[in-house]
Amino acid sequence: MLNGIRDLLIKHFMRNIRTYFFLFLAFVAGVSAGAFTVNALSTLQSEELNNYFIGFLKLFNVQRMDSSELIKIAVWENIRIILVLWVLGVTIIGIPFIYLIIGIKGFITGFCSGLIIKVLGLKGIGFLILTLVPKELIIVPCLIALGVSGINFSLDIIKSKSIKSISKENLKTGFLAYCFVTLIFSGMIFAGAFFEAYISPVFVRMISSIIAS
Repeated sequence: MLNGIRDLLIKHFMRNIRTYFFLFLAFVAGVSAGAFTVNALSTLQSEELNNYFIGFLKLFNVQRMDSSELIKIAVWENIRIILVLWVLGVTIIGIPFIYLIIGIKGFITGFCSGLIIKVLGLKGIGFLILTLVPKELIIVPCLIALGVSGINFSLDIIKSKSIKSISKENLKTGFLAYCFVTLIFSGMIFAGAFFEAYISPVFVRMISSIIAS
């Protein structure tokens, strides 16, 4: 069964490799823009963000965080992104906005990463590897896969408007498959949210302890 799922995923990826590439390119462009924005901040803005981040780490070191609240926040944030991507996938004009959403996700990742490295230096790289990278390796590919699925279904809708041979029954089947794929990748994204809420704080506390000392 696992081999069958793996083969199916490989075929899906190869069949949509161009779409995956361009969505990944949108994410990388967002990361680059986010990192560049950190370097473009004024001295005052940079100092304010530095003080805020250092203060957050010191507070994290002395105050216990409620993991149940963190998982609620992480899940809710990801649900909003998933819902937006899903809605864009069922609209004819949603394709460019899917690229925009992935680009914005990349911008947030790039800005946060750039800020952490700027504040912590070499320690920031270790901080990112332990806290941000693991969950992003789970969440980002799933969001890109959801984007690919949404683009494909949006194209199916466009084709159904122009090609009469595509029946409503086929479109309905495609819609059910689209919803099923969304549920599968949503479950994987929530696994990343679990890491963010229960595992990342452990490493954040380790780094904050080093900084506080």
